[in-house]
Amino acid sequence: MPAVLHVLSDRKELLTNEIYQLSAVTALQRVTETLPHFISPYLQDIILQVTHQKTASSSSSSSSPSAQLCLRVSSLRSTLATKLPPRVLLPTLSRCYSSMVEDRKVSGALMSVLKEHIAQMDSEQLAVHQSELTTFFLTALDFRAERSQGDLQRAWQVEGGVIECLITMVMKLSEVTFRPLFFKLFDWTKSDRKERLLTFYRLCDRIAERLKGLFVLFAGSLVKPLADVLKQTNGSRTDELVFDSEEKNCLLLQLVLDVLQKIFLYDTQRFLSKERADALLGPLVDQLENGLGGPQTYQNRVTQHLVPCVGQFSVALADDAQWKTLNYQVLLKTRHSDAKVRFSSLLLLMELASKLKENYVVLLPETIPFLAELMEDECEEVEQQVQKVIQEMENILGEPLQSYF
Repeated sequence: MPAVLHVLSDRKELLTNEIYQLSAVTALQRVTETLPHFISPYLQDIILQVTHQKTASSSSSSSSPSAQLCLRVSSLRSTLATKLPPRVLLPTLSRCYSSMVEDRKVSGALMSVLKEHIAQMDSEQLAVHQSELTTFFLTALDFRAERSQGDLQRAWQVEGGVIECLITMVMKLSEVTFRPLFFKLFDWTKSDRKERLLTFYRLCDRIAERLKGLFVLFAGSLVKPLADVLKQTNGSRTDELVFDSEEKNCLLLQLVLDVLQKIFLYDTQRFLSKERADALLGPLVDQLENGLGGPQTYQNRVTQHLVPCVGQFSVALADDAQWKTLNYQVLLKTRHSDAKVRFSSLLLLMELASKLKENYVVLLPETIPFLAELMEDECEEVEQQVQKVIQEMENILGEPLQSYF
């Protein structure tokens, strides 16, 4: 073993000789398959080597040594993930992660070994090791807050691997075992490390996507924090933004809108009580005025995140009086002094009409005067958009609206 590991760690020699590298990896693969219980003393070295291996790109032909090496290394990772018991593998992976973080070399390969290992654990093993895994994840999820040194792209990449791993574990838990984990993660954000908010809401977004309606059961306690973030990232409403960096504020806001959109989308339990709806309605509609990040970012955020989110919000409200309030708040934004806010408000009105369909008829009487005003708007784009909205509403409601004007 020391000889094989020495071969793998001798980078200069290897880079010139792929066959040599392939032989060493093959030997390691055989030993791991046949004697998995005897490799514990070397396990940390093995894992560091096979998750660091600079393997060739997949563009080379499938018969070339570098392509074979790629296959061998990934097959070796798979063997490590499936053949070793959790009591041996988990502490070693944890130590490897710590040493990689120190060297600033966290690799996605390490997380893929852990992910595959968790995927094949049975529920008894998972129950035994859940608290150990939770501790590891809380450490690894801190990568953005502690280690990323403001490199947002690197943080996004490393954190993504950790989150995918954690999701694999979450999908194997029952509601009873997931609940304490979720609240532990939620409490973890209540520190002075604001970066954790980015990590947590990104995680919520992924969990909501996978758990769908089940996630809504846990989302009640998120309503106030989500509403607070909407207020604290709204440049038009506050000078005290969450982060000093505009890019981070924009990212946080986008994640929060996506989480909300999924909660509303998968809600079958009448999640939006009057109190919850009231807490979210104002901060959501006020986002129409939030120019954070400049015109291009604003436009992307409105079309890709805000409009779908408020559209789903209207569906989840399922209440005439609440619809009236929401519609009226959006209509008021159509009188804003900034043309892009008026334009975005029209996009949102169109979304409300298309989501509420025939239910929107009751809201027409108060909507029409605002649309009539906008037909005389000094901004040409807004005028054209009004025509589109009227046409769209006529299509949805199946009747001409001219009689209302």
